[in-house]
Amino acid sequence: MKIKHVFYSILWSFIFYSYNFCADWTILVFVQAKNNLSKFAAQNLSDMASIGSNEKINILVQWYQPNQNGIWRYKINKNQINLDSHIAQNSDGSSCEDLVESMKWAVNGYPAKNYFLILWNHGVGILDPVWNSSHRMHISPYLSVENSKISIDGITKNAETELISHRGILFNELNRTYMNNQELANALKQIKTDVLKNKKLDILGMDACLMAMVEVGYQIRNYAKYMVASQEVELARGWDYLTLLKNLSHGSINPITLAVNIVQTYEHYYQNKIQFYTQSAIDLENIDLVKDGLNQIIKDIEVCKKIDTVKIKKIIKNSRGESIQFSNKNYIDLYSFYSKLNKKLNENYTQAAFNIIKNQQVKEELTKSINNLKESLKLGMKLIENAVIAKTAGTTFSGSQGLSIYFPFSSFIDESYIKTEFAQDSLWVKFIRDIYSK
Repeated sequence: MKIKHVFYSILWSFIFYSYNFCADWTILVFVQAKNNLSKFAAQNLSDMASIGSNEKINILVQWYQPNQNGIWRYKINKNQINLDSHIAQNSDGSSCEDLVESMKWAVNGYPAKNYFLILWNHGVGILDPVWNSSHRMHISPYLSVENSKISIDGITKNAETELISHRGILFNELNRTYMNNQELANALKQIKTDVLKNKKLDILGMDACLMAMVEVGYQIRNYAKYMVASQEVELARGWDYLTLLKNLSHGSINPITLAVNIVQTYEHYYQNKIQFYTQSAIDLENIDLVKDGLNQIIKDIEVCKKIDTVKIKKIIKNSRGESIQFSNKNYIDLYSFYSKLNKKLNENYTQAAFNIIKNQQVKEELTKSINNLKESLKLGMKLIENAVIAKTAGTTFSGSQGLSIYFPFSSFIDESYIKTEFAQDSLWVKFIRDIYSK
């Protein structure tokens, strides 16, 4: 018994020692720069090296570059970008296996109390592009060539028509590959179960365009605690790694504080440079509630439609059209849609409008159903506020509240969107089709 007691004492002492003397954070930046972003990746790594790893943080990069074959892994130290390892294998940096193996290297080689994975690349939100297709993404004309995190050769340049499909990220323009939403979810699931031993990533950051969407958060909600991303496009220079890592290197910081700090540093970096920036931090524990709130609103709309179909449909279409839209016009700010809808219900269903209805039963049913819908909209807005723990936006998108949703201009919805978890678990697809039906 004494031997067993001594053994467990030694074991717990070892665990306690290992935990208290490992780094607070391991940050893995997965840089897919086999595309027109390569020079900006080098600039970001230089900024990281201005701070460098220390006893509190490990700064790691898996870097895919044009004209460089294989897998290149780096430890970023003070004023040094040190090669940790080079694996001479055929890898394009856009597969599930690439991401999982990269995280294994980070966790096994540089253990920490918290883990932060950043996906550095192009992003197009929930829409999945097709290279050299007649279908292109509709991108707002004010975006310049400087904004190359949305300018993907063969996909978005000279874009005129819209493509309806699902999300892509980690674009390799040389091999014309990318990671779609199912592959990303699968990779994150493996990271949680196999690499982190059933623990979630503390933060998943997307240094890419248009990824702060309800559908994106819902897809990854079981694999990360917080998501940090932009509703709008990002400039090619991306995040302010210099300030972000400087703040992190000063002392211990918990995941929620770090997630908020990322948004704050982004705001400070861009607020005097451009006016079309956005960034938000989302507590993924609350994303299910956002979906449930949306479902309840749709149910209440259905009740209202049975009584006053034509007017309700018109109000919803007008509210969608007046909502905050982003560079991809299929994406709107969900909170602004709720707000516009609530406002138009108040304008159209005044007491005077109700008094015109002669049938008392219809009047009572419509009054009750409209009031229920307005209460559900208020709750839906509150649920978004609870999920978005930090947000920022330039004047172009003033009023956006941190979460976008896919809301096309017609009832046509691509099959790939229907395959997403959000589409399968919510009433959203049916709602869109019903609104545009005659």
